[in-house]
Amino acid sequence: MEKRINYKKRKGRKRRFLLQFVSLILTVVIIQMFLQYTLDTTLSVINNRGVIPARGTLIVSTSILLILGSWLWALMGDVMLANVLLIFVGGIMGVVNLEKTRQRTEPLYPSDFEMITASKSLLGMVPWQTAAAGIAFVLFGGVVIYFLIRRNVRRQTPKLSKKNRLAMLLVTSIGVLYIGQFQQPGNLVKLAYEKKNDWIPWSQLDNYHVNGFVAGFLYNLPSDPMEKPAYYSAGKIDELQAKYQVIADEINAGRDKTEPDVNIIFVMNESFSDPLELDGLNLGMDPIPFVRALADNSYSGEMLSTGYGGGTANIEFEALSTFSMEPFEANITTPYTQFLSSIEQFPSVVSRLKDAGYATTAIHPFNTTMYKRKENYKVLGFDSFIYDATMSSVTERIDTNPYISDKSAYEEVLQKMAETPETDFIHLVTMQNHAPYVNKYTAVPSYEESGIKDEEVRNYLQDLIYSDEAFELLMTQLADFEEPTVVVFWGDHQSSVFGESVYEENEVQNMHETPLRILSNFDSSYKDLGTISPIYFYTEVLEMTQTKLTPYDALLETLQSVLPAFEKSMYLNGQTGEYVFSREDLPEKTLEILSDYEQIQYDVLTGKRFSMENDFFE
Repeated sequence: MEKRINYKKRKGRKRRFLLQFVSLILTVVIIQMFLQYTLDTTLSVINNRGVIPARGTLIVSTSILLILGSWLWALMGDVMLANVLLIFVGGIMGVVNLEKTRQRTEPLYPSDFEMITASKSLLGMVPWQTAAAGIAFVLFGGVVIYFLIRRNVRRQTPKLSKKNRLAMLLVTSIGVLYIGQFQQPGNLVKLAYEKKNDWIPWSQLDNYHVNGFVAGFLYNLPSDPMEKPAYYSAGKIDELQAKYQVIADEINAGRDKTEPDVNIIFVMNESFSDPLELDGLNLGMDPIPFVRALADNSYSGEMLSTGYGGGTANIEFEALSTFSMEPFEANITTPYTQFLSSIEQFPSVVSRLKDAGYATTAIHPFNTTMYKRKENYKVLGFDSFIYDATMSSVTERIDTNPYISDKSAYEEVLQKMAETPETDFIHLVTMQNHAPYVNKYTAVPSYEESGIKDEEVRNYLQDLIYSDEAFELLMTQLADFEEPTVVVFWGDHQSSVFGESVYEENEVQNMHETPLRILSNFDSSYKDLGTISPIYFYTEVLEMTQTKLTPYDALLETLQSVLPAFEKSMYLNGQTGEYVFSREDLPEKTLEILSDYEQIQYDVLTGKRFSMENDFFE
């Protein structure tokens, strides 16, 4: 009789455990599909053919979430609480992913959690309906979790025995830790994915779609920025130093300055673009007449941006560091948050000018939390960082625009230049034109003026009008400024406000090009820059000011002559003037110089820094 009772108890426990495990599986499946659906900004399962990943990757992702869920189960002893926590966290990630995909056409990355301190600022950038729904979800989830914990404490009897709970916790902890090593060579979880499908390194949105949210998220976990180039050694770096010193000496024979002796202002204008260059808009007006007119009496062209609709920090990284995003591992999506703040100072444009006696100042009329700018600016070599709370000039916001105007930002630049006795390098990242483009202005260009019906687009056009006017005022004021000054002005990326229809009517590279102007208050030299990458901005300034080159500068000039613009899957062939979309389609000579460049980038950011010891940057 006693044996029968014990048997029934064991059978009941097994049945209960099985039901609990089934509930965990169902929770995992629901979370996984919800996260996948949030990659589609329409949330339409029917219209999104790529919403369900391949069966093989789906099985691997489900197994990973089951390990995580089982770990929570073992940790808390209550499968219901584990399920609720999974839904709670998955729901938050899904909402954030949805809004990021809508605003920036890119999914949620692990590196985005580095910006958790900027949650208040980020909340202000999303529609109030989305923000309210997210807050309501968090509050509801918090209440549910509280009562579940309270119920569990009162019961004081976990559904798992202590022995089984400990065993499960041990096994799942090992599993969670191993999954966290996803980017390590030979990781079996990563290999399991690779057996079922291929990664899509050039588009992380496509990567998430095809391989599933879980796989895409793991793919973007931190790793070494670059793979070690072949033949990398101290001897190889010495060889490159000698090679490009010869080229530098040839160029320097015609130049008379060892250091620039002018103020240098970098203006990275948020979402500034030229809509007249895009097909499918039928725009009836010119929102940027001043910047357009500058094309006739300045170094002018286009900048090839790494991003579309976002990615400001990556364009900024390229311009200030002169290191490209292209050689990085595909999972390196944001150097600012993934690795830059943790390394020692390196020879950036900023640090080099600082060593030359410049006062180096960064200005961003917003808060300091985005992209860990405080920490990264120190690494880059800035003496000071001026942001919204420390601006000394007027912090005007035009009409109902929540962001500080370009005009106020430029006034801050002028004031800083006037009060510093040293020659200035000032890097300004504007904010006026940032999304969202809803109700920013009470008066915008009409449909009759613009030919555009969409009110968001017309709000964006008004942003451009104000930006163009503010920049004209800045250049007018600089014309009367006693100190010689060079200004490098560019838009960080195109806005996604025009929508998919316009995007599809244009070549992909056109959606990544923005206006670039390099001009001064002492000369009106003209040069057709064509399309170039941000890594070349500083060498163009050195040419305009007739400043001698270091071996590294000579390497950049040599690379620009054969590869003037390049990002992942977009390479402008300097010989033909045409884009190719794979490295393999570049000429052998170009690949050789690009390999030299990669050696130096790896050496400084990941390697032994031999180049900083053999005068490569001096």
